[in-house]
Amino acid sequence: MTNENDDNDNFLEPVPINPEKLFNEEEYSTLIVNREGFDKKQNQTADLIESLFEKNISRLEQESIFTDLKAANAQKMIVDAIQSTNNTQKQTILCQAAWECGLDFSNYFLVFVTLACKENDMLCIEAFTVIDSTETIISTEIITQAIAIVTNAKKVNPIIQKDLLEHLNLRLNE
Repeated sequence: MTNENDDNDNFLEPVPINPEKLFNEEEYSTLIVNREGFDKKQNQTADLIESLFEKNISRLEQESIFTDLKAANAQKMIVDAIQSTNNTQKQTILCQAAWECGLDFSNYFLVFVTLACKENDMLCIEAFTVIDSTETIISTEIITQAIAIVTNAKKVNPIIQKDLLEHLNLRLNE
């Protein structure tokens, strides 16, 4: 009697992973959060951010994550995660988390202005929402830089560009 696994004697051996595939957005969904020097709390916050990308995450789970991100004061880590990826969908999810967690991202105002000038409308809208929900007074210098970024943007939806410029000009005149 032969065992059906005789041809596959090494079926329990691990399949080697090609490191190049880990960074291929079509093969894997990879977000790199640089955890060097992180303490336990920072690692937990990074885990929260990474959990936003789970496929079947419920709205209730998202809201819990947003609450925990707010409690962790995770602005810098969220922005670092946004800047560590070129994946528009991930940037969109992170921008949504930024405004939904209710933290002050005024120190990263120009980051979100730049994101609001991308060609993906959903990313633009989520980044614009972060800008719009920023209650802190932004300096004239930063607003002037933001207006220049928006004015010089080439691939942004013209409606979003117009609305963003109106919003920035209102802030300039506050």
